[in-house]
Amino acid sequence: MKGRIPRAGSVFLLATLLLAAPVTLQAASETATDDAVAGQEADEATKDLESVPEPVEQARLETRQQADYGPYLTDREGMSLYMFAMEEPGGGSHCTQSCAIAWPPYTTRQAPQAGEGIDADKLGTIEREDGTRQVTYAGWPLYYFSGDKEAGDALGQDVLHLGAPWYLVSPAGERIEQGQRQSAPDAPEANPED
Repeated sequence: MKGRIPRAGSVFLLATLLLAAPVTLQAASETATDDAVAGQEADEATKDLESVPEPVEQARLETRQQADYGPYLTDREGMSLYMFAMEEPGGGSHCTQSCAIAWPPYTTRQAPQAGEGIDADKLGTIEREDGTRQVTYAGWPLYYFSGDKEAGDALGQDVLHLGAPWYLVSPAGERIEQGQRQSAPDAPEANPED
């Protein structure tokens, strides 16, 4: 077989395959794009991957009420705040690194403010390993849940994660154990006569 010259038909077949390959790959690429699964935009996904959000200038605790939980703590935008049952009131935060990605700490630059229904004497801060000041209430370090996307979401309620459950916190500074995790209740429908 050495030194054998390829037949004209073989050369033609090889040339045809080489010329057709880019067209076939382009068509496959276009098909894959058309059938792609929709997901988060890159800028949204990047936000979700930030381990610790920047501290707010001045944290403010508020309350929100839902039938399943009664009144519970939120930030000024109505985002639910949680405590980690593995921690002790008055102790430090045990939630760092990957924990802080799932449960971002509620941090502030200035002393936190008490909104309506919040006992100002229960407000405080602790210093985290990274030097930020985390808001505490009745000694409990407070956290967001990365799964909550809008005001009123309580998807972190009673979630067993990293060895202990996570709970909403009442204005009395106690964990709320009743109620299941849920998205924000739908806004009431507008009255068509208004």
